[in-house]
Formats: sequence, structure tokens, C-alpha cells
Amino acid sequence: MSGDYQAKTLVSPNGRGGGGRGGGPMFGGGNLPSAQGYIKPLYGADIAIRKDFLKNNAASLTLQFSDIFRTRLNSTHSESAYFVQEYDRRRDPQVLQLNFNWRFGKIDASLFKHKNLKREMENLQNSQQGVNGQ
Repeated sequence: MSGDYQAKTLVSPNGRGGGGRGGGPMFGGGNLPSAQGYIKPLYGADIAIRKDFLKNNAASLTLQFSDIFRTRLNSTHSESAYFVQEYDRRRDPQVLQLNFNWRFGKIDASLFKHKNLKREMENLQNSQQGVNGQ
């Protein structure tokens, strides 16, 4: 099980949350702007379960469910002398996934090391030939 949380964040008049880059009076930024609104807290929880089976646990099934409480809702509140705006958006809806994974055999790490070393030697030779051929 996993979860995430983002605290309430102020939104500056230029629309960037969290203060942004700005710049103080020394860097030509003038006075720092006051907040125009805020991003409401965002939180959610995911859950997953995995079962290994077959000989040497060669296969596995994983069942994953995202945002189990349907709480991941991006919400902002902005206001000025001319408007008041509430904005809600659900970017990632609840999703149920079932994954099947099958491992075909052991990976021989020395094989990858040998292939990578051989490729590096070929690249080095090709680059030297390019320099000598000019």
C-alpha cells in the first residue's frame, strides 16, 4: 500500500504555485507579489497484491488499485477584485490493473558484460578510424 500527500500551496498572481522563481529588488524583480489564491491539499492511496507461482516462482500475478478512496482531486481557489474562481480536476481516475509476469529463465550477467565491452571496443575503433581517415 502506498500513499501521497501535497500540502496547501499559495498561488502567486502570475499563476505559479509555490513561490516560483521571482527575484528580489536586487535582481530586478521589484516587490514580491502577494498570493492570489491557493492549491488545496491533494492526497490519495494505492494498494497492490502480488502472488508468485509455478516452479521457482517463474510467474506472478499482480492486482493493483489506484486511488482506492477516490480522493485525488486537484483543486485550486483563486480570487482578485474582479473574480473568484474554484477549479477542480480529477486527472487520474481510479484504475484497477491485473498484470501477468513470466520469467523465462536466469539472466547470465557475464553475457551482458561481454556484449557491452565488445560494443565499446567497436565504437572506439570506429571513432579512431574516423579521426585517422580525415
